[in-house]
Amino acid sequence: MKNRFGGILAGQIIGLVIVCSISGFIALTTFGAVGGISIATAPEPTFKLFAPILCADGTELQYRSERYSYHEPGESTPFVECIDSSGNVVKDVTGAAILVSMIASFLACFLPLCIPGGAIALIVPPILLRRKNKSPNLID
Repeated sequence: MKNRFGGILAGQIIGLVIVCSISGFIALTTFGAVGGISIATAPEPTFKLFAPILCADGTELQYRSERYSYHEPGESTPFVECIDSSGNVVKDVTGAAILVSMIASFLACFLPLCIPGGAIALIVPPILLRRKNKSPNLID
C-alpha cells in the first residue's frame, strides 16, 4: 500500500513540475508581448485597471503622455500619477504601473496553462497505476 501511494505521489509531483515548467517557459516567452501590446494600444485602461493597487484611498490614477518632437514621429514619455481631489500630484507610479501590468500579463499567460495541466498531472498517475494493476500478467 505504501509503495502504491508513494508511486502515485511521485508521479503527481513529477507531472506538476513538468507542467509548471513548460507553462512557465511559455509564459516567460509571451508575457512581454502581451503586456507590451496592452500598454501600447490602450495604456489608460490598462493602468486604470490596477488603480486600487497603485494609488491610496482618496487619490485617483491619471495617465498622460508628453511628446517631445513634433516634426517627425518623435518620442513620447508616459506618466502615470496618483492625484488628489484638488489635482495635485501625490505620487508618480509610472514604474510601478508598468511592473504591475507586466506581472499581471505573466499571470494571464501562466495560469491558464498551469492550472488545467496541473489538474491533469494530479489525475493521470492514479489512473495509469490502476490500469497497470488491472491488466493480466501473461508472463506468469
